Amino acid sequence: MYSFFQALKLHSIKNKVTVMKVINLLVVLVILSFSTSSFGENIHFKPVQELFFAMSAVDHQKMKSVVTEDFQLLEVGEDWTIDDLINVVKPSDYRRRNYFSVIKSETLGGMAWVSYWNKATFINGDKKSTVAWLESAVLVKSDHQWKIKMLHSTRIKAENIPQEVVLTEYTK
Repeated sequence: MYSFFQALKLHSIKNKVTVMKVINLLVVLVILSFSTSSFGENIHFKPVQELFFAMSAVDHQKMKSVVTEDFQLLEVGEDWTIDDLINVVKPSDYRRRNYFSVIKSETLGGMAWVSYWNKATFINGDKKSTVAWLESAVLVKSDHQWKIKMLHSTRIKAENIPQEVVLTEYTK
């Protein structure tokens, strides 16, 4: 009987050690996946944030600096170039604030894509309006810098952004 209980105790100890190793491994994998995802989203999403920040500041040079020469914007059912976008970004009395939430980001070598929620508030004195979009962007690495090659924009009602989505304002 004594050897049976010793064997049972040894088996129990080995199982606890194995379970603890598996739990520790899972914790490490979860931490790494979150940190890698956040890091990747920031690298690829920065040019998108910079484009909208430049639009808010009516900085046409900055707008051009974050996109490729053959940039394509699919906007309201139309095919635009960066020059088309610049032509509609004009100084106004409204102040624009940009809010984003990345849905997913992927990289394949020198190309990346990102999907995200985009919300802007336009404020002029007491007047405030909100516009929202579901968007995606394709980026390419050019001279060690990520640039937007294509952006697709679908306008949505702001209340259609899922409640669990946390939008973060982008400021410099």
